[in-house]
Amino acid sequence: MRRRAPSWLTLLAFALLPLAGAPARLPAAAPPAPPVLLGESRPLETALGDPSLPTAAEVWVDMIRGAKTRLDLEHFYLSRKPGEALDPVLDELGRASARGVKVRLLLDAGMHRTYPQPADSLGRLANFSVRVIDYHRIAGGVQHAKFMVVDDREAWLGSQNLDWRALSHIHELGARVRLEPVAKTFADVFETDWAASDSTSKAEPVDRKPGKWPIAFEQDGEKGELWPSASPKPQSPPSLPWDRDVLAGRLNAAKHEIVAQFLTYGVGGAPGRAGSGNADSTLHKALVAAAGRGVKVKLIVSDWEIGGRGEPDLRALAATPGIEVKVSQVPDWSGGYIPFARVEHCKYMVADSSWLWLGTSNWEPSYFSATRNVAITVHHRPLARRARGIFEADWNAPTATTLANGVTLAKRAHAETPPPGATLYGE
Repeated sequence: MRRRAPSWLTLLAFALLPLAGAPARLPAAAPPAPPVLLGESRPLETALGDPSLPTAAEVWVDMIRGAKTRLDLEHFYLSRKPGEALDPVLDELGRASARGVKVRLLLDAGMHRTYPQPADSLGRLANFSVRVIDYHRIAGGVQHAKFMVVDDREAWLGSQNLDWRALSHIHELGARVRLEPVAKTFADVFETDWAASDSTSKAEPVDRKPGKWPIAFEQDGEKGELWPSASPKPQSPPSLPWDRDVLAGRLNAAKHEIVAQFLTYGVGGAPGRAGSGNADSTLHKALVAAAGRGVKVKLIVSDWEIGGRGEPDLRALAATPGIEVKVSQVPDWSGGYIPFARVEHCKYMVADSSWLWLGTSNWEPSYFSATRNVAITVHHRPLARRARGIFEADWNAPTATTLANGVTLAKRAHAETPPPGATLYGE
């Protein structure tokens, strides 16, 4: 009987077999995911920040795609502009709910009245729940935290609001934390606020005490420790440290250098601001004391503060020997004027190039006493030095101006109405 010629599939299979005696090549193992990964938002047309870091949008999409059963997000507000950088994130949230993930979104009540969409539309999707919380009723402030928890196993926190501008036109810094006890404790914060959004009942803070702080981890060949924290203290899980005290403790322990960056600064509440009337100079005194013992202190604040109630406090700090303050102005975008954007919005501090505090609070008393915020403090040199590099890039940027006696800076427009001669983006 005549034998049939082997098919081309058979020949291809033999051709792909490894040579006799040669070991088969196995795919290289993927490097382990880092327990703490920084993620940044860098304003278009600027050289601010660290381009080697992943963007917050990339990290958010990856985390949402990995959700299996539950996804909780707590944000100040949600604001979308069609076709902008937030759309892939919202699309991924929709896909998560469609595959059966229980998605919950909690927003500040006051800001939701300003931006009701697309939150209300998302709340009509299957497996998607949206609530608002009136933190002014609860503690006198607002829900200002910006964090996400995935399946009680990993979390994100940072300065980014759930806002299209925060991903393309504002300098922001956050972190993905793949440490289950940290994710669970932020999940407790979320559960506390989710229950408190029901104004018909009084809810006590949820506290499963998921871990003892600090929690140890290893990354980049070095061991580290991490503390989560939150504000305000009475409305947080009792086992979770109060953010103001953790931050003040690191300032008081600094030996050589403190660098920090934030949107606004002050020692007292301002009329019209959340938690106005709350005065607390704890952080101010800690910075002055650090400079007094020889620690070099450098601060970057956004030009948002110029002309505001906190400017005198900031100038008093800048006049202190050993303390330098620069005001950073993110250049305007060539595409048009964007309200409430083109600012430095990062909130972090690095001490001695080995400690990193990263949170959602500006450095004003009400953010710690009356407003919901969260943070992490990390003792890990590689991470701290990475953040220190971001600070150095912003410090040396040509748009950073030293705040000193005799230096007057003009108040810059950031509100809804464009300044004279400017065209609103999209119009």
